[in-house]
Amino acid sequence: MEQKSNVQFRAEKEYKNSREKFFLLLREIISNSIHAVLIRQSKEKDFIPDINLKICYDDTQCKIELTDNGEGFNENNSLYFEELDKVNPEKEQFKFHPLGQGRLAIVYFSDSAIYETVYKNAGSYKKRTINYPQLNDGLYHLNLFPESDIQAQDTYTKLTIILNKQNSLSRSRTFFNKYSDSEKFKNWFVENFFPFIVTNENLEIKVSYNGAPQIVVKKDSLESETKAIPIDILLNDKNYQFKLWLIKKDTAMYGDNQITCFARNLRAELSNGKLMYSIDNKEGYLLYLTSEFFDEYVDTKGEKIDISDDALLHINQKINERLDKEFKSVIESNKKITQQNLKNFKKQYPSLDPFVDEAILISGKNVIKEDEIVKRAIDEKSRIEKKFWISVDNIQVDEDTESFDDSEDCQKLLNSSLHIYVKHRETVLKRLKTLVRKFDEEGVKKTELESSIHELFLKRGVTLKESSNINHLHNLWILDDRFTTFSNNFKAQSTKTGQALSDIYIWADDPEKTKQILILELKSTTKAHNAGASDESMIAQVKRYAQKFYKNPTKELNWDVNTDKVQYIGIILARKSDVTKELTSNNVSGDYHSIPFLENSFYLNENFSIDEKDPKRKIPIRIELYSYEDIQELASSRNDVFFKLLKNEFEVTTYDENSDIN
Repeated sequence: MEQKSNVQFRAEKEYKNSREKFFLLLREIISNSIHAVLIRQSKEKDFIPDINLKICYDDTQCKIELTDNGEGFNENNSLYFEELDKVNPEKEQFKFHPLGQGRLAIVYFSDSAIYETVYKNAGSYKKRTINYPQLNDGLYHLNLFPESDIQAQDTYTKLTIILNKQNSLSRSRTFFNKYSDSEKFKNWFVENFFPFIVTNENLEIKVSYNGAPQIVVKKDSLESETKAIPIDILLNDKNYQFKLWLIKKDTAMYGDNQITCFARNLRAELSNGKLMYSIDNKEGYLLYLTSEFFDEYVDTKGEKIDISDDALLHINQKINERLDKEFKSVIESNKKITQQNLKNFKKQYPSLDPFVDEAILISGKNVIKEDEIVKRAIDEKSRIEKKFWISVDNIQVDEDTESFDDSEDCQKLLNSSLHIYVKHRETVLKRLKTLVRKFDEEGVKKTELESSIHELFLKRGVTLKESSNINHLHNLWILDDRFTTFSNNFKAQSTKTGQALSDIYIWADDPEKTKQILILELKSTTKAHNAGASDESMIAQVKRYAQKFYKNPTKELNWDVNTDKVQYIGIILARKSDVTKELTSNNVSGDYHSIPFLENSFYLNENFSIDEKDPKRKIPIRIELYSYEDIQELASSRNDVFFKLLKNEFEVTTYDENSDIN
């Protein structure tokens, strides 16, 4: 017989770290009742198991009544009731593996408990009522409780537990508040006792929950929604059988899905991690796993399963392999959706494409959405960019070691930056196309101001002296990519509104090279005010600006240079109709020639006078007239080529001088 003091000590030691886990009490007493009816069922052919659980609670008391129609406390069962650690061979035969914790949970969590039992001894019915706690030292010595003969129809055991003290009542209230109605409590019941319910056809448990209509838990309510998959797994040189249960649920499976484990037919947690299966599936399933392997490694409370990390990984691998076969069609469908999302991503975010590992994306079982692909690409780009800036100041000493500049990661970064830049150029070209169009979206003829096109090419009043800081303020690449960036020897000035100067001046003052000046004159994209004008045409205007610069370069450009040794170029941008008007007027004296590959653009080799007293003193100037239509088409085509280069759409072959050419 266990002594009261010893039992109380063991209960405190067992449950002191589980004060808030009131559910352990319910699990232990309910599983003991299930054991009792299943053992009796194995002995009696027509026996129908019957368990009734009644729970009533309010602010002052919680009362739990649990009745089962097992064999009761007969002579055989009484032996194992009096000793906590005595093994019941009947329970072991059914692999229930009891650990005697039910009574310890009652001792720890409850304030009082009464067992009322009817059983058969020598063919007659007997009844015994066992109260806890006792005042004497013996806690479970059944001889202390009188046995009486009774006229009865069947055997049973009824356990009544009362909780009314502050600590115990508070624990129960916390639990029952979480499962506040019959349906929630039923779900908890199934989740915790699932193996018992699903493997026993006749087991029926009736639950009366705080005055609500009675609910019945049995296999029939689960069978149509449940599928069992056996899996053999070799662990510790021994082959164990696992059973994976798929329970249909209303909600879809998304991402990582935890596999719930059971030990001794009760829900238990793995102490060193979780078993997971990742998939997106519109048909959702709960995943349950049972095995004798878990029974061997569960703690005395039945709460934690302590297995090795290697065993955990091996079990998870085998479960994933089996579920992959089960959901093969779903996985293939998910891959197709991911591939389509990846295709959309590549189209919308080409600058991020190099940072995505396509093989990894489409190898998964989940649908990878477009925003997730973007996030992964950005994270990878951030990692590489950080590595780039860290490596900027590092000097490579070993010639055999690849520098970051030569690495694949660096090439990805450069490709991405170029993609963004080329995409920016595309946006600018769309703006240019809008300016060049004769009519707006409503079909009304437009009148664009000259300042609109000026601001597009180079902001008003800007002088580019330190190109490393402000070279993104201009879009002169529209005209030609040689004007895309400026070095210290290649500068520009954009005049302000109202200045009697050309729109933009670009000049090169490299001491080792020929001095050059480009005068860029921008006309309205709809109509130039002086195309072919008799008083001063567009060409005459540029020649006048060149003459003015020749006479006074320092004041206007802060450029001290011998203007006799400067090469002069003038470029006029106007609508093709204005270019035609200019060249067909009587004011153009020289010969003009077509610029190759452009339909409505021409050049002239002209001269401008530098001495009013001596008209023969002239300086040569090359003047080019470009139509906006030609420039817009040329720049757009050039940009398309850049895009195709970035997308590797061009194949470059190396010429072999030794090969035969027919």
